[in-house]
Amino acid sequence: MDPALITAIAVDDEPRALEVLRLHADKVPYLRLERSFRRPLEALEYLRRHPVDLIFLDINMPELSGLDFRALIGPVPLIVFTTAYSEYAVAGFEQQALDYLVKPIRFERFLRAAMRAQEQLAKGTTPASPVDPLPQRQIFVKSGSKHYRLSVAEIRYVSKDGNYVFFHTADQRIMSRLTVSQLLALLPEAWFVQIHKSYIVSLLHVDVVENDQVIVAGQALPLTKTHRGELVRRLEGGG
Repeated sequence: MDPALITAIAVDDEPRALEVLRLHADKVPYLRLERSFRRPLEALEYLRRHPVDLIFLDINMPELSGLDFRALIGPVPLIVFTTAYSEYAVAGFEQQALDYLVKPIRFERFLRAAMRAQEQLAKGTTPASPVDPLPQRQIFVKSGSKHYRLSVAEIRYVSKDGNYVFFHTADQRIMSRLTVSQLLALLPEAWFVQIHKSYIVSLLHVDVVENDQVIVAGQALPLTKTHRGELVRRLEGGG
C-alpha cells in the first residue's frame, strides 16, 4: 500500500450523505474510502480488525451518536465530524476532531479536510492501529427512552435473555435491546470475553475459573467447554 495513501471509512445513518462522501472521496487521489456504514455499531466491529487513518463521522445518529462513538475508539484514527447542525461544532472540537463539515458538504470544503488529514499524518501522528479501548473508557447504553453512561471498568458481566441483554455492575442492572454481535462490537474486545451463549464477562472481574463455571465478583456464571480455553488463555495473558 502507498504509505502516502489515506485510508478512511464513513459512518452516517443517511444513505444520501454517504453517497456524497463517496463521490467526493473518489476525486481525491491520495484518499481511499474503504467502507461506508449506516450503523455505527457495525463500524465499531469493522474497526477492530481493519485499521484506518481517518473517519468521516456523523454526529446525530439514532443508534449511537458520533460523539459517543468518538469517546469509544480512543485517540486514533483521525475524526472529521459531519452533520447538518452547526451547534454541534463546539462539542465536536472538544473531542479533538480534526475538522467539522456542515451538510450539504461542498467538495472544496471536503478537500480542505482531506488536506488537513494529509498534513497531520505527515507530521508523524500515531499510525492507525486496531481499536482497543481501555477499561477507563465509557459507553452509552440505550434502555427504553433513556441512555445510560457506563464506565467499562464497572461492567462485571452481561447476560442475555431472549431479545434483551442486561449490563451488570456493582449496583445496577440495565436492560437493553441488543444482539450478541452488537454487544461484542460495543464492548472493548481486549477486556471482555464470551463464556456462554448467554454470558459475556469482564476479565477485570473474574475471580475463579472452574470446569463449568466462572466466579465473577462472587456470582457463579455458566462456562461452556467451547469457551473455557479462550477464557483461560486470555486470563493468562495470551491476548
